[in-house]
Amino acid sequence: MELNFLGKGSAYYPVMKNTSAYFIYDNNFFLIDCGESVFEQVYNLKELRDCDQIYVLITHLHADHIGSLGSLISYCRYVLGRRIYIIHPVTSVIELLTLLGIHKENYIYQNELPAHLKDIEVTAISVAHVPNMRCFGYLITVGFETIYYSGDASGIPDMILTRFLSGEIDRLYQDTATGHSDHPTHCYIGDLEHMIPPAKRSLVYCMHLDGDVTGLLLSKGFRIANVKERL
Repeated sequence: MELNFLGKGSAYYPVMKNTSAYFIYDNNFFLIDCGESVFEQVYNLKELRDCDQIYVLITHLHADHIGSLGSLISYCRYVLGRRIYIIHPVTSVIELLTLLGIHKENYIYQNELPAHLKDIEVTAISVAHVPNMRCFGYLITVGFETIYYSGDASGIPDMILTRFLSGEIDRLYQDTATGHSDHPTHCYIGDLEHMIPPAKRSLVYCMHLDGDVTGLLLSKGFRIANVKERL
């Protein structure tokens, strides 16, 4: 399973575009988050038009993760002629879309992936980000491979870290911040160094970056979410 990143920046570093990724499985298109810059990115993807169905996994409702979701839903409904699935553990996403004028008949909401999908398992994992919003990462298993995508999170849940260190999770895609705070909302690089031993850091892909910090993260043994150049 290959995650194709459309952007890897934080909300306050739009140079790298909003953090979002997609993957294709069994000719279905799976998109993780749909921030302000994402619709323009997926609009140009042949895979979006050629797939059998589209599933959007939402980690939380901050604008840099959901800002162009309404446009994507409307485009798919009225231009491509299809209703896409919106997956989010809580129904607040419906309320937000309704305020944006996106009626429920234009998409299919579910709090988890529908049961008809075979050989893929997606589990929402509650994460700490901000106190006034429920936020989630996703544990995704396709075949024999399992990855964890943190969304915005101030750390790594104990269960996820334990499974990763034991080899049950193949790769981590982790929100990583270089600025330290007494009230963290993103995972500080110093904390990430403490949690992840050097031998495992090549399996951790840093994302949601707050600046041009590639050299710093690579020097510590971590990898960077890869955004492919597109014509």
